[in-house]
Amino acid sequence: MISAVVTGAASGIGRAVGGRLAAEGARVVGMDVDAAGLAAVAAELGAAFEPLVGDISEWDAHERAADAAERLGDLRWWVNNAGVDWVGAAHEVDAAHVDRGLRLLLNGPMYGAAVAVRRLLPGRAGAIVNIASIQGVAAFPRYFVYDAAKSGLLMATKSIAVDYGPFGIRCNAVLPGTIETPMTYAALPPELDREEALRREGELAPLKRVGRPEEIAEVVAFLLSDHASYINGAEIVADGGAIARCYAYPQLELEGGA
Repeated sequence: MISAVVTGAASGIGRAVGGRLAAEGARVVGMDVDAAGLAAVAAELGAAFEPLVGDISEWDAHERAADAAERLGDLRWWVNNAGVDWVGAAHEVDAAHVDRGLRLLLNGPMYGAAVAVRRLLPGRAGAIVNIASIQGVAAFPRYFVYDAAKSGLLMATKSIAVDYGPFGIRCNAVLPGTIETPMTYAALPPELDREEALRREGELAPLKRVGRPEEIAEVVAFLLSDHASYINGAEIVADGGAIARCYAYPQLELEGGA
């Protein structure tokens, strides 16, 4: 039986990914700092999901997750998803802000990827997916550290793809746009109700809406699967078309109101 590790599995994209992989028949080790959230996911998914409380900024947490996954089955899938919304322009931040942000947003996923590679190498097979962001290729205002970290994660993905593709290990990145998750909720303008705030966030994408965690989970499941067996070192954008344009101009008006 295939086993998998998913970080940030207590909510949002990570929770959706864990559920999707469990539906594929995998045994999933879900790691998060949110013990209560993990317990809720475990209650929903049952024996297919093993919660593990851990901080991705600590190397040992990834080792513990790998150990747990190897006890459950044949570890073949690893998803580095956990992250935080880390706001601050260059003139606003200090060394502690930069260091903590990079530790959570870049070091943590790199720790996970490095541990995953070590565990996958003996079997000469496996797939790693890193959840990056469109902010890794297009800067957003006041995201000095976040943008840099997500960009760095894209290069870490390519590095693993180049080094370990010859040994049967694939590594790809998913670049979500705005997705409706608790992290997004926390970043919405407090003066707006949630529905209106999400509507405005959705204006960035030509599809005129924010994405759903389940839509990202489908992309991740595909990249992990044998259906993506020749995809390696890729950056898969899932943003409703947001970065396909340079500015949110008014949409095309068709004759007859079509």
